[in-house]
Formats: sequence, structure tokens, C-alpha cells
Amino acid sequence: MLFNLLSAAVFSTVFASPVALEKKSTCVVSSYAGFANCASSTSIAIEGPFTVPANSVVDWSGLKSGTTITLTGTVTFAKGTLTTSDYLITVGGSGITFSGTGTLYGSGEDYWDGKGSSGVNKPKMFRVETTGSSKFSGFTIKNTPVHCFSIAGSDTTFSGITINNSAGDAKNSAGTVLGHNTDGFDVSATGITIENCNVYNQDDCLAVNKGSNIKFLNNYCSGGHGISIGSVASGSVVDSITVSGCTVTNSANGVRIKTDYGATSGSVSNIIYEDITLSNISGYGIVVRQDYKDGSTVGTAVSKMPITTVTFTNIHGTVDSGAYSVFVLCATGECTGFNWTEINVTPKKTSCTGATPTGC
Repeated sequence: MLFNLLSAAVFSTVFASPVALEKKSTCVVSSYAGFANCASSTSIAIEGPFTVPANSVVDWSGLKSGTTITLTGTVTFAKGTLTTSDYLITVGGSGITFSGTGTLYGSGEDYWDGKGSSGVNKPKMFRVETTGSSKFSGFTIKNTPVHCFSIAGSDTTFSGITINNSAGDAKNSAGTVLGHNTDGFDVSATGITIENCNVYNQDDCLAVNKGSNIKFLNNYCSGGHGISIGSVASGSVVDSITVSGCTVTNSANGVRIKTDYGATSGSVSNIIYEDITLSNISGYGIVVRQDYKDGSTVGTAVSKMPITTVTFTNIHGTVDSGAYSVFVLCATGECTGFNWTEINVTPKKTSCTGATPTGC
């Protein structure tokens, strides 16, 4: 009898408490020092509220394979003097899961001056270098100084994330919107899926600068420059991009492709924009242009970067009075294989040079 009782006690101690053991193995980040302390753990819980000191960054670029991170509460990054060469947080590794209900707060209102990447020094928010079926989901990023996600790596999914820079819509005494260059997702990667996210900002909701096999699905974009391929610099290649089921509202553009003026090489191919709803678009509903230079447009297309096999289907909604429903400006012979159907953007005002797709 005594032996049985002792055996039961040992069994209970060794085998009946995996949850307790698992909790004990989770490394908790409750202050800035915790980021370094937990960098080698494979189970990390970020528990706000706390503040990351000015000019300090989180470098988790070398996480162990399979690391799981949960975020609750709010982590505030205090204003400093870091530049656009810096990232407030970097995450890299294979099979990383980063999820939660918490908020990463970039203190953008302390930086915003209407000049974006110019003006006072401003760091970018979040660099992602993950691979191997990594996943980011559920959390909120608010008031980024400039760009929010800068995505490298491969084979990573982003879902159910909110980027809220709506406070940047405020204007200064000169009437200039304070938030600028607050891109949502900047992608230079392969095998990336972004789905069911909400972006409120003052620049591109999505900007694909180079890469392939990228999907942007069922996302909501408000207040910025729309959903963009580009700008694509000379020598860069963009291939196999699908944008589907998205809504763009209160923005300068709806959906667009933009390549650099004077590009001598590179290509954009196999692009699909489908089932897109537009409303309150102030500039261009659908736009394809090859005259982008130094952050603005030249008005004349000069390019040796072909844009080929481009599908726009079921693009519908409204643009403001005076805005273009469709605008195409391509260098001669550089835009081919356009397949546009079910284009219903009103009121209709079009201009097409270098290519004349359906709807123009």
C-alpha cells in the first residue's frame, strides 16, 4: 500500500504537471531588458505596459527555430533620434509565430512633421526577416514614425493585424497632413501572404518593391496612397502578385503599378488585381505608370522595364470628381499582355498612353 502511494506521488509529480512546467519555461518580457534576456528562449511572452527607452531597439533577428511570441498590453517606443536606416524592432528566424492582442506603439505623433522620411530623424517600425512558415497575427501597431512593416525573408503570413496611423491625418498650421511615408506593408521578399488586415495611414497600404509569389487578400486600406506594385527600381524583378477581395477608401489612389523613370532593366509580370472596391479616391482609381522619379512623377514614360501579363478584373467603385478612373502611361512597347475586364469605376475619366486596355 505504501509503495502504491509513493508511486502515485512520483507519477503525479513527474507526469501530471506539463502545463506548469510549460508555463515555467516561458520567458516573460515586462521591461526593455527582457528583450535581450529572452532572445534565446523558444517561448516568449511580451507583457505590457512598459516603455522602450529612446534610441533603443529590439534585435530579435536570430531567434531559434520554432520560437513562439505572444504580445499583450502596450509596448511604447519612446521618441529618439534614430533614422530611417534603423528599425525599432527586428524579428528573424524560421517557423516563428508572433501573435497576441497587444499593441506596439511607435510614438509617431512626436515625430510627425509632414515631411516623412525627410525632416526630423524618424526610424522605421518593424523589420521582418522570417522564413519557414512563420506567422504574425492579431496584434495592433499604432502611430509609426514612418514605414510600419519592412518585409524581407520568405514563406511568412500576416493575418488579422491592424496598423493604425489615423492620428497622422491631423494637419499642421500650413494645412499639411502630419503623417507621411507611413507605408503599411513594404515587401521585398518571396512567398508572402497578407490577409484580413486593416491599415489606416498616409502612404501605400501595400508596396511591393521586388519579389515573387505574394498575396494580398481581403484587406482594408484607408487614408493612404492605395495598393501598389512599386515603385520598382531599375534591375528589380516583381513576379506573380495577387491582390484580391480588398477595399480601398479615402485614398489618393486605388490600385496601381509604378516603375522608375529611366529604368534600364528588370521586369514586372503576372500581376492580378481582382474583386477590388474603391471609394473616395482623390487621384487615380486604376493607374499604371513608368515615370516615377524621386518620389514624384515626371509626366513622360522612359523605360526598358517591361510590364507584362497584367489582369484587372471586377474593379469597381467611385473616384472623386476630376479624378481619373483609369490612367496608363507606358513607354512604347513596354506594357503588353493586359487583360482588363469588369472595370466599373465612376465617374469615368481616362488617359492611356503606350497601352490601351479595356476600360480606357
